[in-house]
Amino acid sequence: MIRVGPPGEEFINRRKELEEVKSSLIAGQSWVFIAPRRYGKTSLMLKLSEELKDYMPSIYIDINLCTNLRSLGEEIINAVYSQAGLYGFVQRAKERLSELLKSVRRLKLGDFEVELGLEALEEKDDYNFLRRAIELPEKTAERWNKRFLVMYDEFSEVVKLHKDVPKLFRSLIQFHKHCVYIFAGSQESMMKNLFVSSKGVFFKFARSLYLDFLEEKDCKNYIKERLKANQKEVERIVEITKCHPYYLKKLLHIKLTREKASLEEALRILLEEERHYLELLMWHLKEKKYRAEVVRILSCGENPYELLKGVIRTQQINQILRDLEFEGVVRRRARGKYELTDPLLALYLCRKYQP
Repeated sequence: MIRVGPPGEEFINRRKELEEVKSSLIAGQSWVFIAPRRYGKTSLMLKLSEELKDYMPSIYIDINLCTNLRSLGEEIINAVYSQAGLYGFVQRAKERLSELLKSVRRLKLGDFEVELGLEALEEKDDYNFLRRAIELPEKTAERWNKRFLVMYDEFSEVVKLHKDVPKLFRSLIQFHKHCVYIFAGSQESMMKNLFVSSKGVFFKFARSLYLDFLEEKDCKNYIKERLKANQKEVERIVEITKCHPYYLKKLLHIKLTREKASLEEALRILLEEERHYLELLMWHLKEKKYRAEVVRILSCGENPYELLKGVIRTQQINQILRDLEFEGVVRRRARGKYELTDPLLALYLCRKYQP
């Protein structure tokens, strides 16, 4: 079932995955979600949090918001205390400690819970501060005699903060008995190296879930029912979105809220609304030579080995494709065959650069 509402609020339902993960989390099994950006990892985590609220409190941390080790630790601490209704704990402890203590008394939190956070904030060394923060959910859950669901989104970004952060996490949480974890990441190769490879620091710590496009059959049935579209329109929507959850959701929303708009007009609006995001992706790719060119070639279904022959060496193309795959921009469908993970980027570039 797919529910369509205002973008950013609705959940495109992956019912099979939801039920499987939910039951195993209750049993104490941790998970890792691997998929390119906008494939529904965050939506699935937040839906799990909602449906498991009667079983366990949940803590959500977005690594993308963290610029260094201390900011990551502060995000974890704030997320833990928000479960008790104490929002912005770190900032309030720094600026308005007296008001914070009033809130503590009002919420009837014990001295133990508050001291854990305040003691962590006194730690001057950033690495040790993060160590204390990682331990806070487990200590709090133990104190409350509950199991916590702790979710780290875009976990593959932690290596940018410090190369040893994954090892630090594993060295601590492997002993946690009162927390169950979900780690999500869009850099497929990095997440596999961490969680799937036998040499990875999280090897055998969590079950893996790979999110792909939605099932085509389910998408077609829903589109036809929701839009009362004819078969040609249904096929065109599937062709445009490739059943990509975010773009399917947004294209349907545009069409539903602009009743007089044709499908092509809805597509034009979608491309215009996403133009800044897509151009930002391309700007990032241009930081290294020929990467953007390879992406443009792939966007139109062409072969970079053929079109760039005599321009750069085959070994260079191989390396570019490996780098793009590592970053989650492309994925390999067969030997020597790659495609963009973002179908709208492919459509946008093909329209922009093809005559």
